[in-house]
Amino acid sequence: MTRFLSHRGESDDAPENTLSAYKLAMERDSDGIELDIRLTADGEAACVHDETIERVSGVRLAVSDATLAALRQYHPVPLLSEALAVLKPGKQMQIELKGPWPQLQPVKAVLDRRGGDRKGLALSSFDEETIRAAADVFPELPRLLLTDLTHRFGRFPAPEQVVACLHSLRCTGISFLATAEADAAFVEALHRAGMRVVCWGVRSDELGLAMARIGVDAMTCNHAVALRAEYRKRIAG
Repeated sequence: MTRFLSHRGESDDAPENTLSAYKLAMERDSDGIELDIRLTADGEAACVHDETIERVSGVRLAVSDATLAALRQYHPVPLLSEALAVLKPGKQMQIELKGPWPQLQPVKAVLDRRGGDRKGLALSSFDEETIRAAADVFPELPRLLLTDLTHRFGRFPAPEQVVACLHSLRCTGISFLATAEADAAFVEALHRAGMRVVCWGVRSDELGLAMARIGVDAMTCNHAVALRAEYRKRIAG
């Protein structure tokens, strides 16, 4: 059964990548949370999507050049540790590593301090070196390559091409831009190869519902709970 993950939290109804958006996802019983993290100037794993906080705050302040305290003067930027504390038992969290990470120890330190079962956690990244390096630091976690398959391969690829690419990057799965070109046979082939299959960029509810029908393991959506309800209604009908 496809899991519907709240993209940057329930971000249609709360500010993206804030504790309020993550808490709303849990209050609505979302299947989980997808979020983005960047490293601040003082070495904190902070939940921010863009390189700067300009889009969410109006202030052009680069995350990598600012301390957490400086960022929080203009926007309620959560720490990864704070987001993890919101996650309820049995829920999933997909943690996107934004941009190149020179080293992943700050993330490891957060997860080590949290302790407990890491079941339900997964890492993702568009950056090839970052996701490859994560295999050494987090061998126990699912590691997903984020990509637009058609753009990457020049046309929608055969599943064996995707599997070869994932093996070369030491990934255990993929998170691809949702597209009508993907079908159930494509997803099944990736599953047979032992890969986790997630999609993102669900630009319409109909496309999201189509992705669920072909059997993706999860998808990220700004209104995940509402889309899940619509999917369940349709399959029940």
